[in-house]
Amino acid sequence: MTKEKFNQLEKLEQVQYINNQLKEGYSLTKISKELGVGRSTITDRFKKVNYSYSKDSNEYIYNDSVTAVEKVVRDIKVKEDITIKEIDEKLNNGSNTDVSLMSDKVVQSNLVNLSNEYQTLIEMIELYKKNSTILSTQIVIDLENTDNKLTTLRVNTNVLRQFNEFIDEHKEYKKVDLVSMALKEYMSNHK
Repeated sequence: MTKEKFNQLEKLEQVQYINNQLKEGYSLTKISKELGVGRSTITDRFKKVNYSYSKDSNEYIYNDSVTAVEKVVRDIKVKEDITIKEIDEKLNNGSNTDVSLMSDKVVQSNLVNLSNEYQTLIEMIELYKKNSTILSTQIVIDLENTDNKLTTLRVNTNVLRQFNEFIDEHKEYKKVDLVSMALKEYMSNHK
């Protein structure tokens, strides 16, 4: 599967794809390299839909510490065999499908999409209530799957200390990924 196709899948479909690959004996590292998507990116995406990696079962498992609403919406998603794209195609092609049933499926699909962004929405509401500027705090590692090269750079002492403290607090990220993303973002912002 290509990176683009993988990224177009809904998050729960991504979880299912990765779990299927793990069951076939592939390692998470190999899967992420073949997809061209960083391991930490996969982990972060799956955390948003309450899935975490279990070393014991070698798969991403659903975390039960979610609200009742999230659980109901997730159950709806699991029971549904139709996607939003399929619903749109049927409605636009003049299919004889019962429109009220299709409307229910659209509502259910929309609820699922909202539940996938539940934590983000809660954070935005809290920030809005505080009358703060809404900023994205999620770090997305979006790097091509290439080799790393060891190099020496001179860095401001205070900046290096702060960076190391940040790394100590955020063990889910690798230094090489963060430095590479910082350089990439700097270049794209200052072209």
